[in-house]
This record gives sequence, structure tokens and C-alpha cells, in this order.
Amino acid sequence: MHRASAISALLVVFFLPVTKARDVTEAELKKSSDEHMREELGVNPITAPSIQKILKDLEVFRPIPLNVIAEADRDAGFNNRFQTALHFGALVADGFMLTLAERPQDIQNIGRALIRESRALGVGGRLAKRSKSLFEHSDKGDWIGMREELMRTQQDVETSMMELHDEEMAHIISLGGWLRGFQLGAASTASNYSPAKAKILGEAGIMDYFIDRLETLHPRLKRTEMVTTLTGRVKQILTVAMEAEANVPSPEQVAKMRDLANEAEAAATARVDDEGRFVKK
Repeated sequence: MHRASAISALLVVFFLPVTKARDVTEAELKKSSDEHMREELGVNPITAPSIQKILKDLEVFRPIPLNVIAEADRDAGFNNRFQTALHFGALVADGFMLTLAERPQDIQNIGRALIRESRALGVGGRLAKRSKSLFEHSDKGDWIGMREELMRTQQDVETSMMELHDEEMAHIISLGGWLRGFQLGAASTASNYSPAKAKILGEAGIMDYFIDRLETLHPRLKRTEMVTTLTGRVKQILTVAMEAEANVPSPEQVAKMRDLANEAEAAATARVDDEGRFVKK
């Protein structure tokens, strides 16, 4: 159980009971209600990037930068929900890339880490069946099935966050997935450049969206060293993307975006104190 901190206290959640659908009519009503909730919280297809799109965009980034994935601390634990949510999203992105590299044992390790982080976020029960299905697909070598389960895993946690009326966490989980995917995509593109891969990295709309999410955080959280550093690096990535000719970053621009993404991910996973200040090693 993670220790309460000044940062986590900023993110207040309210539990709302969920009644299981008993028939088709009730299921349809619940779906309609969920869609309305998503719209009210700003999580909808128009304003929010789809996790399916974020992850499927990663399919083009081959060869997979396995060295970057291996360097990440899968078992990292954080003293605040903000970084826990970022880490959850990053784990999903890592898992997706590992399915492309066909690394079943690594994917199972990711699955265990996802269960641990979902419990830290307070929504662990929802992932029990999903993780079992992920492991079954892994045992069968069903790479497409694993990718679909990873997307559903993220959707399940997002839905749980909305049921808790914790929309900030739903956005931050998506940010964690996008940032890690961008970092891996930039590493792949910098090593094996192609205009097609660079064009995906240069999509400014998704960066604008996440910058807006970071700008609307609670003022005390927004002012912490960790968040200001993370936000600053994402803004710098956007600046480079906006400078790209015909929205296709050059090899030099891709290398710069890769370095900035590395710095952003380092900030997202850094050790911080209860006031969000970096803890020197």
C-alpha cells in the first residue's frame, strides 16, 4: 500500500457503486451512461486520443528498441498516484511493443506489473480476469490477442477511474502510454529513419491535447518540479514537431525529439519527495 503524500492528496476520488447489467436493455443503458460520463469528463473520441490509435501507431516502429525497454524498471513503485498512473500507461506501451517483438516471458512480467500498479491505483480487482486472459494468449503465442488484451486493460482502468470520478488519472494513464510509446518510436526512428515513421512522431494534435491536460492539473501539483520538468519537455517536443517541414521531422529533428522524450520519461519515473521535488541519488 503506497504511503499517502501531499501529491496524492491533491487527487480526491469518490466511489460510486456499479450495478452489473442483467439484460440487454440494462447493458445498453449502462453503455449510454458510460459514454455520457466520458463526455462530461472530457474523455471522448473528439477531444481525447484513442488508446487504440496510440498503440496501433506503434506497429510501424520496427525494429523494436528492446534495449530501451530493458532499461526501464518494471517493478518501480512510487509514493504518488500521478507517477503510478504514468507508469501504468508506460507498461501497457512496453507490453504492446513486446508483442511485436514476440517476447512472451517479458509480456507475462509486464502483466504482473500491471496488476501491481492497478492495485496501487485502487482498481486491481477489475484486472484479474484480463490478466489471466493475457497470460493465456501469451502461452499460445497469440500476439494479436495479446495486443487486444493490452488495449482492453487500459480501457478497463480508464473506465474504473471514471467510475471513481477521477478523470485526471484517466488522462494521465493515457499520457503515460503515449509518452513511453513516443520515446520508443523516436528511438526506433532515430536508429532506422523513414519519413513514414517520422510523420507519426510529428503529429502535433496529440501533443497539444496532453499539454492541455498537464496545464489543467491542480495548481500545487502543476507547480512541482517533476510536473514542470515533464511539461516543459513535452512542450519542447511539440516545438520541434511544429518546425518540421510538411509535418515530417528530419533525422536531426527526430534525434532531438528522442533526447527530449528520454528526458521527459526520466522525469516521469524519477524519485521525488512528498512535495514533488527530485530526490538526488
